[in-house]
Amino acid sequence: MDFEYQETFGARIRQFFKELLGSRLVERLETDLITLRNDFDQRMHEQVLIIAGLREEKQILMSKIMMYENTVMAHSSRMGAEVVAYQKPKPPKPSFSFVDAAPTMSRWEKVQADHDEQMRKEIEEEKQPKTAVAAS
Repeated sequence: MDFEYQETFGARIRQFFKELLGSRLVERLETDLITLRNDFDQRMHEQVLIIAGLREEKQILMSKIMMYENTVMAHSSRMGAEVVAYQKPKPPKPSFSFVDAAPTMSRWEKVQADHDEQMRKEIEEEKQPKTAVAAS
């Protein structure tokens, strides 16, 4: 049986709408696919940046922990205490506080101090002959 396919008017109209709407649908799907791929690439790039930032932060924190272990833990552990015990003691730091320094005297205070010293000497000289006379 030979069967010939004849296209009817309705089939042509259906084919026209398929091609018309199908091409728009395909175009829409292609643009959606491109948008999704770009969005995915952008999110992957953000993820890579976040991971790099977290790794950097982790290294900074690990270096701080290592510094604390070397300074604090060395003094509090048994092995660290032995290491600290064998180290030379640190030289005393110079003191820059001038609280213990005597205040400088003005000229008038020097004159008064000299006068008071002279008066003390005179009083002592007066007492010595009295005690020498009383002893003899």
